[in-house]
Amino acid sequence: MIAALMLMSVGAFAQGKFAIGANAGVALYGNEYNPFGIGAKLQYEFVENFRAEAAYNYWFAKKTDILGTEYKSGVMDIDLTLQYLIPVADKVKVYPLAGANLGITHGDILSEQQSMFGFQAGAGIEYYFTDNVKANLDAKYQYNKKTKDGIELKYDGPVIQVGIAYVF
Repeated sequence: MIAALMLMSVGAFAQGKFAIGANAGVALYGNEYNPFGIGAKLQYEFVENFRAEAAYNYWFAKKTDILGTEYKSGVMDIDLTLQYLIPVADKVKVYPLAGANLGITHGDILSEQQSMFGFQAGAGIEYYFTDNVKANLDAKYQYNKKTKDGIELKYDGPVIQVGIAYVF
């Protein structure tokens, strides 16, 4: 009986669609971080038209001057979002997205890496070139802020990303 339940749960899990892909984007924060970043993502459509996405983004370090001292700083982030897919044409879907974000600083702005927990919300559109290859465009707002040793760390503002993914 346990084996039968396990097999049924594997079958239910396999019914969803997985996708793996890459992103590139710009963050319009207007502060000390470089606005360009790249990343990777994993998507799982667990119920028809509902999808979860886990993404890792690396925002390149940038030199900046703070109180007369030059620093190099950047951010890495891990995003977890839920997306609701709305078909609007034969190969086109739009989706609102909302989720959590964990940002981790890198560079020499502080003596150690700092993490900042935040949120994000936005929308996207995707186009299927084939049944297995799709491209997307996301626009979202990210909010992360923390004060450490008298320095305000934040990366909040609009983010625009384009991506491509393989669906299997």
